[in-house]
Amino acid sequence: MDADLSVVIFANEQSLVQLCGISCLERSLRILQRLGFTEVIILAQEPGTIRRHLATPSWARSEIRAEVLERLPDRFPDQLTLVLRSDFYHDPRLLRALREQPAATILIDSSPPAFLRELLTREPSTPVGYGCGAALVPGHVLTVSSSAPEAFAHVAEAAQREEFQILKVSELPTYLPNLRRHLRPLWFPAPAPPQRHLAEHLLLDAAQNGTLDLPAKVHAPIETWIIARLCRTHITPNQITLFTAVVSAGVAAFFATGHLLAGTLLALAVGVLDGLDGKQARVKVETTPLGQREHALDYLLELSWWTALAHHFTVSGAVPSAYLFLALLFFSDLLDRLAKRSVKQRTGRNLDDLAPLDRFVRLLGGRRNIYVWLLAAGLSLGAVGQAFRVLCLWGALTAAVHLGRAFWIAGQRLPE
Repeated sequence: MDADLSVVIFANEQSLVQLCGISCLERSLRILQRLGFTEVIILAQEPGTIRRHLATPSWARSEIRAEVLERLPDRFPDQLTLVLRSDFYHDPRLLRALREQPAATILIDSSPPAFLRELLTREPSTPVGYGCGAALVPGHVLTVSSSAPEAFAHVAEAAQREEFQILKVSELPTYLPNLRRHLRPLWFPAPAPPQRHLAEHLLLDAAQNGTLDLPAKVHAPIETWIIARLCRTHITPNQITLFTAVVSAGVAAFFATGHLLAGTLLALAVGVLDGLDGKQARVKVETTPLGQREHALDYLLELSWWTALAHHFTVSGAVPSAYLFLALLFFSDLLDRLAKRSVKQRTGRNLDDLAPLDRFVRLLGGRRNIYVWLLAAGLSLGAVGQAFRVLCLWGALTAAVHLGRAFWIAGQRLPE
């Protein structure tokens, strides 16, 4: 990112519209902070209102300094400036792509999907398409504009005269490796009250992972229902992570002491809880470095479950070779992770989402959720020891399939 790139935000009363627990302005600032910006200028016709709104402490934007002004200073530098309307929502990918442009550029959506058009009824369409409320412009464009409509009208006219470049939303990449799904970069203006439910639905959907295992498909709508309510509270993703870790430790304790029914029921609950922190972080733009390392904690806690079960089955005599099965599960999981890492390094994509076969394996392959379901089935059939053997063997079979796929992919020529 150009360290000298300035950011100017236009704010008005619509910027304070709340979506999923935070205002559009707050959301814009959180996104900009995560894109690496540390300073912004906010232009507001009623700066006092905006200052009072921002006076409320927010740890999620604590690293970005916002100066609220009624107009730009006369000596504002005439250099490329990222300008956006905070009464719009912008997918971080849109702003990232915009800041990387070498010349003056306006963000345009020439063919918004049908579900988005319902939110654009109050937005004018230009000959080149819908303006998305974001542009990269020379500083002088801003010094002669007193409002967002005036500034963006000037930019749109310049784009029509081909003085500014056009960055089309429809031409940007749609694949999100971290979510294992294709998702068109999302943008929309702050909705009117009747449309707020639709806008929040779009934000909640954008936080959903793509390729899932079978239990996760069951969990997904439950998680979304919970997050739609949890996002309006002050509960943070890290607090959810900590709570889930405590519950997971309880699962291990129940398994180790032979309380298998209680442990399994709690493990089923963890399957839902584990998806909440990531969704809360994405919906409210509260991602942190600690949250990005949450998977390591999940792995250690999950390993404690199977170790606790192996201990119980060995002590009780139900599965005398339980530790051998545990070793098989552990080394199979290690090989599975190495296979996935090699594929991602080679292709830039997750093995789970690379081809229809891989998505099918993800649906039913050995993973914590599947293992818990197998354990629950074993309990209901009075064959929990056999279920433990099966889940360990299922993990080994899954790893074998992934290793085969990794070797096959390694032997293929990548497209130029």
